[in-house]
Amino acid sequence: MPLMPSAGLHARVALDKHDFRTSHALGQNFLLDDALLSHLLDLADVSAQDNVLEIGPGAGVMTALLAGRAQRVLAVEVDERLRPVLESVLAPHENASVLYADFLKCDAGTLVDGAFGGAPYRVVANLPYYITADILLRLTTCARRPERIDIMVQREAAERILSNPGCKQWCALAAIVRHYGAARVLEDVPAAAFDPPPHVESCFLEIARYAEPPVRPADEAAFLRTIHAAFAMRRKTLANNLKSAFGLSAQQAADVLDRAGIDGRVRGEALSLEELARVSDALQELEH
Repeated sequence: MPLMPSAGLHARVALDKHDFRTSHALGQNFLLDDALLSHLLDLADVSAQDNVLEIGPGAGVMTALLAGRAQRVLAVEVDERLRPVLESVLAPHENASVLYADFLKCDAGTLVDGAFGGAPYRVVANLPYYITADILLRLTTCARRPERIDIMVQREAAERILSNPGCKQWCALAAIVRHYGAARVLEDVPAAAFDPPPHVESCFLEIARYAEPPVRPADEAAFLRTIHAAFAMRRKTLANNLKSAFGLSAQQAADVLDRAGIDGRVRGEALSLEELARVSDALQELEH
């Protein structure tokens, strides 16, 4: 029996055959190295019990390797031009399917329920960097949140996600991710590993969902809205941001912060998750 070509070689041949040219506008920087991707999937600890959602499969090398390890893989790809490439690379893998759609325009819960039923799932992906924040916000706040997220991101984005309250980089995304799970960098990945190489540093980031969230606000949707409000205008005080976001008077904003035990002169980026939850709960008390 002849040896099957590696997924990376198969992908390169298919890309050449179909004269595919990567799109800078779509953030296409492909990973085609089987050894590197296998190492990353080892770090991600992908197992035969896993249902995996992959966003942005590109030429399908990671998809094929995931299919060799996981129970089922659903890849979501926005670029229809990749259809013949992915069909070729994934032909040997019956447990891998591709949905050609914009993930940010899909209902994530409906999408994963259709693919995996009610079973838990995880996300493993080499994300297009320009939509990293949007995808993470969608994944960490949707009704059917993944159990774990392992993604390739720009190093600068990872530093923001790993930042702490009071730091310059502490932001709404960092706060929301921290509410969802614990983040850590698994591996730095050089630009030369990508085709074409990006002009930024990259790393493989793990975000493991908490069994119990660090804070329990009275209303989850209100808490997320409070986080976004706190960071909306960084030069303004939290009181002014609350006034703008929730239509409060100066006195009402002051009362909310007093009830939450927060200094009225503080800016949103100084607040911890616990303090943001207290502000959210105080806002809920005001409305009721």
